Amino acid sequence: MFPSHTRKLPAAARLLVFACAIALTNLAHAGDGAAVDVRVQLDPYADAVAAMPVVLQISGKAPARCAPSIGQVTLDGNDLNIALQPATTTCAKTLAPFRLRVDAAAGAGLPVPRGQVYRVRVYSMDAGTPTLLAFSLLDTGSANTAPVPENGFWWSEATAETGPAAAGNGASIELQGSQLAVGLFGFAESGAASWSFGSGALKGRVARAPLVQLANGDSTSAAFGSTPTALAGPRLELEFISPTRARAYVVHSDAGRDLDVHALALSRSRFATGPVGNSWSGQWVLVPDDDGAPRVFEFADASSQDAETFHLADAAQGATLDCRLATGTQHPDVCTLSSAAEAVADFDQVGMDRLVGHGSDGARITLMRVPR
Repeated sequence: MFPSHTRKLPAAARLLVFACAIALTNLAHAGDGAAVDVRVQLDPYADAVAAMPVVLQISGKAPARCAPSIGQVTLDGNDLNIALQPATTTCAKTLAPFRLRVDAAAGAGLPVPRGQVYRVRVYSMDAGTPTLLAFSLLDTGSANTAPVPENGFWWSEATAETGPAAAGNGASIELQGSQLAVGLFGFAESGAASWSFGSGALKGRVARAPLVQLANGDSTSAAFGSTPTALAGPRLELEFISPTRARAYVVHSDAGRDLDVHALALSRSRFATGPVGNSWSGQWVLVPDDDGAPRVFEFADASSQDAETFHLADAAQGATLDCRLATGTQHPDVCTLSSAAEAVADFDQVGMDRLVGHGSDGARITLMRVPR
């Protein structure tokens, strides 16, 4: 049996103890048949054909005649667990490459639908006991439908999945093209403030950013000139649920082996006080993807019928924006733009500065805030 995946957050001081490629080592007995440089990804051929099942490719190096084999595969929601069985034959001293393919649905005996982000954990079964070796996020959906994360400060938030918010923990995120830069801030084991940063490619809804921590640098009140020391930090894996909400996984590794995975819910918080709808008031421009003319709206007079919705109106245009908040948050997950009591567009990717969805004719459409 695989260990259950506890998503409750530990104490804030442990949050930094938190790919498609992942590294594993020390698969079998130390110094005896250990696999190295193991990586897992979606099989390129199967991933290129939408009708194909979800197939993973695991590759690496192991002592000749001692390549591991695929053992038990289980699926629990979006958690996909793969056990690698060490070889029982006599091993050579030289390393040889190996490659394994895993049909996820066939292995788990359950449907593994495409269009999902799966949390893949690879275990070794040394002496019959599962030991975590690696963790990775794999997106089986289309990049064309993935939310685009907004730049800014993202903070820990409470969710049923991860537990209470971790005060003082968060991230700064900036997307330029397909490259995502992230700074992760929280606390070390000692309780001292800690900051790490790194970058990685955004692939669909997921990104993998190895982080570094800087030490021994100059204070802001000292003469500048010293070069800080760069220390290896944790790895941050991100799954973007919407333009303003994400699941983050802080992964600590040692000698290429992932040891700890801790989940953290992040959201880009609003600065405005008062009614939630105030954060979406202001001037917006509706831009269709086709050759249609843009339209400008001035939304104000935020109101709410209940704790899960808010309503904005542009009296001059006779237009309204009605939004529903995601459960337990102050972030909309669905908004509808109407004019003259008729729906103009529905948005399912709702950010604080950009809403993306489809018009009444089904064409893709964007509503963007106009900076003042």
